[in-house]
Amino acid sequence: MKIDIIVPKAGLTMTEASVATWLVVEGEEVKKEDTIAELMTEKMTVEVVAPENGIIGSILKQEDEEVKVGETLATLITTHEELGDYKENKLPFAKVERTSHHNKSGSEPYDAAVIGGGPGGYVSAIRIAQLGGKVILIERDDLGGTCLNSGCIPTKTLLKGAELTKLHHISKEFGVNYNSPTVDFSKLIEKKESIVGQLQKGIGHLLKKNHVTFINGIGEIVSPNKVKITKKNGELETIDCRNIILATGAEPHIPNIQGLKDANPLTSKEALSKKELPESIAIIGAGAIGCEFAGIYAPLGVEVVLIETEKDILPEFDSDVAQFLKKSLKKDGVNILTSSEVIEIRDKNGEKILYVKQEDHYTEIAVKDILVATGRKINSQKFVETGLELENAGIKVDENLRTSVPSIFAIGDVTGIENLAHVASAQGMVAAENCMGLRKQIDYQNIPRCIYTSPEIASVGLTEKSAKAKQMDFQIGKYYFNGNGRALSNGKAEGFIKVIRENKYNQILGIHIIGTNASELISEGVLALTLEATTEEIASTVHPHPTLSEGFLEAALASMEKGIHI
Repeated sequence: MKIDIIVPKAGLTMTEASVATWLVVEGEEVKKEDTIAELMTEKMTVEVVAPENGIIGSILKQEDEEVKVGETLATLITTHEELGDYKENKLPFAKVERTSHHNKSGSEPYDAAVIGGGPGGYVSAIRIAQLGGKVILIERDDLGGTCLNSGCIPTKTLLKGAELTKLHHISKEFGVNYNSPTVDFSKLIEKKESIVGQLQKGIGHLLKKNHVTFINGIGEIVSPNKVKITKKNGELETIDCRNIILATGAEPHIPNIQGLKDANPLTSKEALSKKELPESIAIIGAGAIGCEFAGIYAPLGVEVVLIETEKDILPEFDSDVAQFLKKSLKKDGVNILTSSEVIEIRDKNGEKILYVKQEDHYTEIAVKDILVATGRKINSQKFVETGLELENAGIKVDENLRTSVPSIFAIGDVTGIENLAHVASAQGMVAAENCMGLRKQIDYQNIPRCIYTSPEIASVGLTEKSAKAKQMDFQIGKYYFNGNGRALSNGKAEGFIKVIRENKYNQILGIHIIGTNASELISEGVLALTLEATTEEIASTVHPHPTLSEGFLEAALASMEKGIHI
């Protein structure tokens, strides 16, 4: 049987589109619901899927060609009889190959084997393919790595749910009243899993679109130019490759606390897979991960104790920002213990008892669950056995992301440089281009850092503390959102923008934001630091009104003692 694959009607107003990309070729076998093409309209991208299992017979509409809803794009062969006729008039099916420059002869080695399909690995593989390389991506679990599956995306979804529990307080000020919300945590988890699944599918689609060979399995380095792959079904394959890119990430660090392992603590991975809220929880570590989970649990009704060994939460962030968030978390009901060290954990009557040392006295804390948020580490032993040199708890790399073995590159958390998804992606691009003969480097000077609590935190450049340590001559400008029209009309006017300015040339050294949409606002600051902008240049840049971004303009002016709305 031959089936027509037609232009779908995606939306009430869609009448026509253009063919953007074919993801298959004539003679290629496809399965039902496989995405085979992308169409573009003025408003959106439309995926065309295979209606049944079969083989693509004829592609009737070419890329960039205009098509109308209901027109036939291609034919799909689904029966043996039709397939027989097809083979008589076409090249033998086994010999049908893509003509794309991305695919080279199977007998040639891969230009690169990328081990790890997280935000560094899959980006790296796509970039190599874009440059004309033959590349294979190997991932043992789900595409997207920790970021997509048990980090960035799941936590942001749960944080959004926690934020919505506070909406009724704001709405009252606008004359909109409704009862206090009830929380169906299992439904929130379903939403999280739906988003994760959608993005996983999107990555798979991008790999296919760019003709990246993907294998779900474990990749092991055999030699500088060989990788052994153990596939999910147990099948073994060894491939030759000119380069190897390690993007294997890191695992949560479990501190050496007496009784902790016996207490079966949660890491972010387990916490994000639970379908029920804990009654009470102690979070060990008040860095970005610890503060985000405190910001998830407390608004959802969980008793939360946040424990930090340093004298304040977020020890690596601007102290003014950390203090502001501390007050906000306490307002949500979080019990925060700083300068505190967990000495021992015992199990008693179904509860976990934490013995906490606070300067000259001890405190006992009883909770149902414990979450460890004390950073991440790599399994260093396996890399030592491979002959790679280690540095600062990660694989040592040069400015080109090359390891001590010239044909092997490393990116992301495994390097121990910055445990941030956007850094991994940036490193992935650099490593990919170097694999393909280009000379690229990455600059770590202006890396933005964001914490998605309520309110959000975003930072780039020097903190006040680090500027003092460098004995720099600087000035600070600060603008509070409670004087900003957009923030007030949003009903969310808490927080501020802080600009650190070097006095001699007025160059911006650092920007620190706490408030609604801080993670979106920081990009202007990142660009300013990258371009070595001065506060005078920011002051002369017209910002739209009313917007939160005006706060950056006002903070820049304030650092020069020229603030208008301060």
